[in-house]
Amino acid sequence: MKKVKVSRMSLALILFFMTGLATTGDYAQQPPAASGQANSPATQSPNATPDPTTTPAVPSDKVVIKVGDTQVTAADFDFLLHTLNTQDQKNVAAQGRQPLAEQYILTLLLEQQGLRDHLDSTSDFRRQEAIERAQRLAQAEYEKMARDIQVAPQEITQYYAAHTAELEQVAVRQVGIRKKAAGGKPDAPGLSPEEAKARAEQIRKALAAGTDPKEVAKDFAVPSVVFVDTQERNIQHGQLPGDWDQTLFKLKDGEISENLDTPQSIAFLQVVRHIHPELKDVQQTVEQEVRQEKLKAKIAELKNGTTVWTDQDYFKTPEKPVTGPAAPPPLTPKPPAAAQPAPKPPADQQPPKQ
Repeated sequence: MKKVKVSRMSLALILFFMTGLATTGDYAQQPPAASGQANSPATQSPNATPDPTTTPAVPSDKVVIKVGDTQVTAADFDFLLHTLNTQDQKNVAAQGRQPLAEQYILTLLLEQQGLRDHLDSTSDFRRQEAIERAQRLAQAEYEKMARDIQVAPQEITQYYAAHTAELEQVAVRQVGIRKKAAGGKPDAPGLSPEEAKARAEQIRKALAAGTDPKEVAKDFAVPSVVFVDTQERNIQHGQLPGDWDQTLFKLKDGEISENLDTPQSIAFLQVVRHIHPELKDVQQTVEQEVRQEKLKAKIAELKNGTTVWTDQDYFKTPEKPVTGPAAPPPLTPKPPAAAQPAPKPPADQQPPKQ
């Protein structure tokens, strides 16, 4: 018999077969969607679900699965476990390793039959295999480049001094009023467009007059229809869509934005105060920005040092059809990006997905 490592194709197949587990709870019959991303074992409390990636007390080269002439060692199976996403690992911890082993056996059976049918020799298979290999190598190299970047303390200080305005934040409170859908049932939640506009004007006047937001909410809020944010939230540059970001930061403390009026709702923001954070409060963000700039520079250097050519006629942007005006973007701010030690490439630098 021959021993084999967990192959790329085997891993892809086992992850494919795992689709569905998270919703059914039946691991053996309907295993769950897996991201294919490895997860580091997390520190757990004494009452937490056992970590399924913990290796049993067996030699790493012990054969634990045999399928035809193929042998899978404990190390091979442990590698597979570490590639599962968090939810899948919890499912394995709750239901044991046997259901996952059965799915892996099915993967190997199909892989072996595919080899007997010479499916690996088709041009489509080889193209797909080449793309997947390129994607894995590109991601691995990108993460290596990110890990290798060093950020000195003086670089953080210099960036902070040069980007003070960009690091500014505003504390805001949001007001939203739901409109009744046109032609909807009489008991459907929401206000008519006229009622929504009138209610928005009442709330705007109350907030502009300095009325306590809790009192405003008490007087005008309606469950599932009218929302008045009584707690301020901090907004960073880039969290709001389109021109809203620039407009909001130009408002003075206490001023209120224009209404964002859509067929579904009316929303607006009040600026409570402008915040100029100290370096200690944004050091992690600044360090990540410096790291990202260095990473972009390394990628640009790599690209500039390599001959790259594209057929401009083939890749020419198609003419856009004439359409009506686009709907306004939602006002809800995006969450601030968390610092990542090894970020994925930006969309314009990622390998093409299949």
